[in-house]
Amino acid sequence: MAEITPQDLFVTDFAVREHRSLWVDAWRRLISSNTARLGLFIVTVFVASATLAHFFWTYDAKTDLDYALKLKPPNLRPTEEISTIHPFGTDKLGRDIFRRTVHGGWNSLRVGLVAVTISLVIGVLLGLLAGFYESMEITQGERVLLQGLVGLSLGGIIAWIGAQWVIALLFGLLGVLSIVFGKFLAGKPVRIALFALGGLLIGGGIGLLGAPMVGLVCGLLGAVLGAILASPLTGTFFSNVVMRAMDIILAFPSYLLAIAIVAFLGPGLEKGMIAIGVVGIPIYARLARSAVLSVAQKEYILAAYSVGEGHDRIIFRHIFPNILSPIIIQATMGLAGAILSAAALGFLGLGAIPPTPEWGAMLGDSYKYLSSGAWWAVLFPGLAIMFSVLGFNLLGDGLRDALDPKLRV
Repeated sequence: MAEITPQDLFVTDFAVREHRSLWVDAWRRLISSNTARLGLFIVTVFVASATLAHFFWTYDAKTDLDYALKLKPPNLRPTEEISTIHPFGTDKLGRDIFRRTVHGGWNSLRVGLVAVTISLVIGVLLGLLAGFYESMEITQGERVLLQGLVGLSLGGIIAWIGAQWVIALLFGLLGVLSIVFGKFLAGKPVRIALFALGGLLIGGGIGLLGAPMVGLVCGLLGAVLGAILASPLTGTFFSNVVMRAMDIILAFPSYLLAIAIVAFLGPGLEKGMIAIGVVGIPIYARLARSAVLSVAQKEYILAAYSVGEGHDRIIFRHIFPNILSPIIIQATMGLAGAILSAAALGFLGLGAIPPTPEWGAMLGDSYKYLSSGAWWAVLFPGLAIMFSVLGFNLLGDGLRDALDPKLRV
């Protein structure tokens, strides 16, 4: 038998790879990338400055004005004309642009974070369910729950048109009844006719409380939704309904849809968060569904299914952790898009309500003074938007490379 020499042991020890988790490897690859480090630095600076300024550098936008300092250029030391320091100059009301830019970061970043959270939670949940039930058998209890959710969600559109939110609840109940009692109705045409009539009565009857034309539109849409709910719910049917709804949202230009939602809800930061969040839902839904479809037929998923694990455990314990990588990347890069969308709404006067500082609103208030030579009023809020978006994009690119399992060595 061959003997093992000390030199062999030395080589063997180095040949054994140190066990590291995917997240540890991803972090090491992330900080080893110059691009990712730059993006992480920019994001950290913006987040830290906005957070610290909000909590430790008090600012009252309602009292911050000095007409004697209207549109003064940047200065780094006091002069005879200007006794205070304004590194970024002042705006049309004599307000310090540096202070408003720093405090505006809190509002702009907060809009991006909340909007992405709305898109992430709703979109990923819809994509998870659509992808899973498209490839797995659906149980009777899940049929009742999902059909109720379909009725509630699509009924919400009719409720929005009729401004009567009880319509959504009634369509959710109609979806549940279609599963519980639909099997007792003989013949598919009879079932479709009865539920279409029920949808017509729910939408049209309650919609008439608003106006006759509203009642007519809600009634027609309610009849169509009732006919849809009368169809037997299968995993493929549920997936098709969810994804076709996402396709309808994607059919509208994102900015125009956000403007329409804000115009309906009214201007304000909170309304802007909701509008941008709703517009971003289809992106995460489609991404999550495609990732679930690629994972659902893996051996460990089939093994969990074969030993009798519940669908909820399979979805959230086995599938969801394995599709996190692309979702995290999309969320990081989605923050950049949400900041741009918030700035666009603010520029159009549909975002933050003056005098609340917000980068897009600051641009909308100051761009007209470029012709008079007040370039600083536009430059610094614009640079804040550019660098924040650049930071999140660079960080997203770095995460995409760091979380790629093919690069794990």
